Amino acid sequence: MDWKSTSIELTSSLLGARVIFATDEWFAIADNLLNPNPPTFDPNAYCSQGKVMDGWESRRRREPGHDWAIIALPFPSTPLGIHIDTAFFTGNYVPRISVQGADLSGLEEGDGWIVGGEERKRKGGGVIGTAMTMEQVALANTQCNGAGEWFDILAMTPLRSGVPETRIHEFNVDASAKRKITHIRINYFPDGGVARLKLYGLVTPGDLRGVKGELSSVVHGGRGVGCTNQHFGVPSNLLRVNRGVDMGDGWETARHLRRPPIIKRDPVTGLVDTPLHDWAVLRMGCVVGDVERLVVDTKWFKGNFPESVSIDYVCEKGGLKAESCLSWKPLLKRIKMGPDAIFNFPLSELEITPSTEITHLKLSIFPDGGVSRIRLFGVGRGEIGEDQGGIGGNVPAGWGGSKL
Repeated sequence: MDWKSTSIELTSSLLGARVIFATDEWFAIADNLLNPNPPTFDPNAYCSQGKVMDGWESRRRREPGHDWAIIALPFPSTPLGIHIDTAFFTGNYVPRISVQGADLSGLEEGDGWIVGGEERKRKGGGVIGTAMTMEQVALANTQCNGAGEWFDILAMTPLRSGVPETRIHEFNVDASAKRKITHIRINYFPDGGVARLKLYGLVTPGDLRGVKGELSSVVHGGRGVGCTNQHFGVPSNLLRVNRGVDMGDGWETARHLRRPPIIKRDPVTGLVDTPLHDWAVLRMGCVVGDVERLVVDTKWFKGNFPESVSIDYVCEKGGLKAESCLSWKPLLKRIKMGPDAIFNFPLSELEITPSTEITHLKLSIFPDGGVSRIRLFGVGRGEIGEDQGGIGGNVPAGWGGSKL
């Protein structure tokens, strides 16, 4: 679905999402839902509670009610889509699930507003073989209802078995639920297991005018808009916080099948002589002015980094449109890259003046390969309107390349 490429995985533990309450974690802790890695299965892994599973699995419920958990998102966000994976839960998957959201930004900092929240944080997560008492669950439910208004992001929906053919479930979020949220509540009806739950959406930052820093980051609402190829990673990964954790934590394309049988170098530029390239378009979190520097990071890309890159920019304060392809201007001329390294480009090495304003970047890689991060540092100059082209995988005419 389009939102997987053009939005952020809000429930990833890599970004700081965390479980702050779960009713029952007897067989497997709820923190596993947030693991960014694919679920695994070891047929020989058992513990004193029973079979060890890579997901959140509660006991077979023998008391009134149902199991549920609260997840604190790393940033205030607007949800767009949900991905649920029941991998390897075949005779023990949750038969029905719902997801609710709430804007609890009015609460004080920390997890102390809900029973067990601070203790869970001190322990670094849940503990297998534990469960809340009926009294604690009742108190937590009262605290949730009193903290803010909860609404359905995904109404009660049946799930399927975790066999390969039926394990993946994906849902678009209705327009009425595309509202600012800070927390989500996962409801199991009544019990069982799910391997992964991923909420995709867009960060909804506050007013960034006058803010100085890395304004391309997802923390400030930066995101991918479109690209020619995303065989191994999506463009939004380029704007994540911190350095990449592995080679999957970046944007990487497939190898061009039309690459020449023998690679040649241009004797004038010293760069590989090829017209082949892939590109990705990135939207900044706000209009960026007073650009300080640009960073290109090839962390982990040791044998598949691009031979070279170039970066163009555009300033479209009303949002990106199909005709924006006529407005791209050079920010960084094509320059050689290297493996597993940070490349810093101060303003003096960029093709812009201090007064230049930027809303979108277009990263071109020659001829193909992978990049971990792109970072643009500057000062916020105001909001960007809604993009009209590229969002949802619709590459505007004239951009070239293929759809997402």
